Amino acid sequence: MSVLTYNWIMKRSQPPRRTQAERTRVSREKIIQSAIESFAQNGFRGAKMADIAKAANLTGPGLLHHFPSKTHLLMEVLKERDRVDSERMRATLQKSGKHFLDAGIELVEHNQTVPGLVQLFNLLVAESISPDHPAHEFFIERYQHGREHWVQAITQAQQVGEVRSDISPATLAVLIFAMMDGLQVQWLLQPENIDMPGLFRVLMNMLRSEAE
Repeated sequence: MSVLTYNWIMKRSQPPRRTQAERTRVSREKIIQSAIESFAQNGFRGAKMADIAKAANLTGPGLLHHFPSKTHLLMEVLKERDRVDSERMRATLQKSGKHFLDAGIELVEHNQTVPGLVQLFNLLVAESISPDHPAHEFFIERYQHGREHWVQAITQAQQVGEVRSDISPATLAVLIFAMMDGLQVQWLLQPENIDMPGLFRVLMNMLRSEAE
């Protein structure tokens, strides 16, 4: 075998090198996952950037290259969680015979499989009640947009007879969020006693029209 042939075979057998964009994406994903775990364990104020960098196999400056501050990282974590949840809701709604009540139930079923993310969300919501918390405005806008989305979905469902019409869409939207968030807290405290998806399904079924 010639040297040229050997070199050609060795080159072909090696895995392709990642592009800079791919390396950046992988690094950001590792950072976000490490941040999710750290925020879930310690809250925003207790999490340390040095610990997040170490868990992501990066130096402190390497982490700051992607996220210049803990606040920037927090916002990215929150956006990523909402993005994943939104995609899951859309996928459920596209299934044959599914509407938003079923999508809500499936979201709660999924949340039961990711207790770390649920804990993170609840810790950050509680912390962000303080006006000086960096996620304060984020959660205000998140709940506002979430209620608007549910109001639209409930209004449409009432018009076609899928959801009971004796309660206003705005009231139902607030109650659905209260039920979902309240169940999460009780489930986190006593997961062995609280059937989060089952109890949420009870509420969703109470909202269905008797004619459905």
